[in-house]
Amino acid sequence: MELLDLWPEFLREIREFAALAQAQQGEMDTAEQTVRAAPDDFFAATLSPAGAGRWEAMLGLPVRTQEDLEQRRFRILSKWAEQRPFTLPRLRQLLDTLCGQGGATAAAEGYKLTVKVALTAKASFDDVGELLKRVVPLNLGISLSLLYNRHSLLSGYTHARLAEYTHEQLRSEVLSSGQ
Repeated sequence: MELLDLWPEFLREIREFAALAQAQQGEMDTAEQTVRAAPDDFFAATLSPAGAGRWEAMLGLPVRTQEDLEQRRFRILSKWAEQRPFTLPRLRQLLDTLCGQGGATAAAEGYKLTVKVALTAKASFDDVGELLKRVVPLNLGISLSLLYNRHSLLSGYTHARLAEYTHEQLRSEVLSSGQ
C-alpha cells in the first residue's frame, strides 16, 4: 500500500508532500507487515519467535532461546493441553504430545508414578519433569528417568562396532541402526 495513494489528489501534486510520503513509506510498510503477521501469533502452530516469547511469558514458561521454534511451540502446546483431573491415559496423551508417539512410558504402582523418557526424546526431559510437577497429584511420588539402552538392544551389534563408542555413549545415546 502506497502512502501517497491514500492522500487527496491536490496533496499528491505538492513536491514536499511527495517527498514526505516517500520518507515515511518504509515505516508504513513495516507497520503493514506487523499487522498482517499478528494473526499468526494467535495459534501455536504458526507462532513467530516474538509470539512464542510472548506466550511463554503469559504462561509462566522459562524462555529458552537456544531451543528451536518447534520445541518452544511444543512447550506452549503442552502447557495449553493440561487438563485436570489427572488420569494415566491423559498423562500418556500429554507425554505423546511432548515427546512424540512412544517417546515416553508411564506406569503407576500404588502411590508411585514411574515415567521413563526415551533417548530419542532426551531433549524434552526437563519439560517432562515440569509437566509432571504441574499435573500429577501431590499424593503420588514421581520417578522420572531416561530409558537407557539395554543389553538386549546392544546384543545385535558386533564387538568391533561397539568399540567405536564409549560406555557412556552406549548407555545414553541413540545408536544408529546400521551394524
